[in-house]
Amino acid sequence: MSTWLVEKCKPFSNFVEDIKAKGLYSYFTELEETGIHIKVKGSELINFSSNDYLGLTHDPRVIEAAKNALNIYGSGLCGSRYVVGTTVEHVRLEEKIADWKGKESCIVFTTGYQTLLGTVSALLVKADDSVEENIVLAIDKLSHACILDGCSLAVGTPLTRGSSKLLDGQIRYFRHNDPVSLESIVQSSVNKGRNVMIIVEGVYSMDGDICRLPEFVEIAEKYDACIAVDDAHGTGVLGKTGKGTAEHFGMEDHIDLLMGTFSKALGCVGGFVTGQKDVISHIKHKARSFMFSASPPVSNVVSVSTIIDIIRTEPDHLQRLRSNEKYFKTVLKELGFDYGDSATPIVPIIIGDSEKTMYLSQKLRENGILMLPMVYPAVARGEERLRCTISAKHTNADMDRALDVLKTEGRKIGVIN
Repeated sequence: MSTWLVEKCKPFSNFVEDIKAKGLYSYFTELEETGIHIKVKGSELINFSSNDYLGLTHDPRVIEAAKNALNIYGSGLCGSRYVVGTTVEHVRLEEKIADWKGKESCIVFTTGYQTLLGTVSALLVKADDSVEENIVLAIDKLSHACILDGCSLAVGTPLTRGSSKLLDGQIRYFRHNDPVSLESIVQSSVNKGRNVMIIVEGVYSMDGDICRLPEFVEIAEKYDACIAVDDAHGTGVLGKTGKGTAEHFGMEDHIDLLMGTFSKALGCVGGFVTGQKDVISHIKHKARSFMFSASPPVSNVVSVSTIIDIIRTEPDHLQRLRSNEKYFKTVLKELGFDYGDSATPIVPIIIGDSEKTMYLSQKLRENGILMLPMVYPAVARGEERLRCTISAKHTNADMDRALDVLKTEGRKIGVIN
């Protein structure tokens, strides 16, 4: 067996073990029961670290739909969508999402990460599989890893590496949520005769802020750029009926590609991209993460479909979520905590110090609250925070319990007065 491989990996492994020995390692928590009230090593915890915004993962109708699918289709399809991995339920879900999002067509990926990875890379490939060298990808500096990796793959695949031209500069980063910075990139690229694809997130997952979509759309239309929105954290959360960020701003007809994941408000795993039918057909036949991945199990597909039906017909779930968010943030602000520019159920409780952040997370856990810390390098130094997420299923008692611990322990270490 190789000796260099172990030596290569040992330094970071030792670092992880040292963190564990200090009792500061808070990741890969082994859950015995899931939901808003979870169980870990026999102890019950209130979960403030889940993206199950509407709390529908355990809805009896969702579970029943999954059970019925298991009886008919079994545990998995054992093939890609291209071969034996497409069922009538996959097609029905795609049609349902396209209708919900107000787009012509849709394809469903096995994960949300693969959705961005495949979509972006597919659009830098021409019909004959030659490289599209005339597209600039303009992305936010705080983009999620799936966008960063999708762009990197798009300009660094075996196909593009064999190109006759250098593709340096095809990825351009604009300042976070800054239309002026974006327009500078778009204008300079268009002046050089290049097409531009703007890729933004509807909601940014670390800070909970909403993208300045109307201003970005205005820039896109001014320069004939296309705009793609990853609405992972906006779908089911924003907009009058929960359609997402585009509905929130009334911009549904101005977005070229709407993407999202099933692993947040939609309570499962997977992803989707919607848009004009020719564009979606191109992605379907060029996205390698779609073509060469196993199909999502039907039990997962029908669970998503059922949750979408619930969102569309039962607005009270969304109303409870917004009520809970307002309550939690109001008290948090009264206590003196800083949650930045959050305008969503993602509530970053900014502490600004790694040790204090880890301390608060540990004290919360000792008091039956799971609220995970985010410290450097996950966030910049000075921006360390507890990443708290609110769900429609949290009760006032749940939130009060967390707020009481934050109040008591925050005062002890001087985070609040």
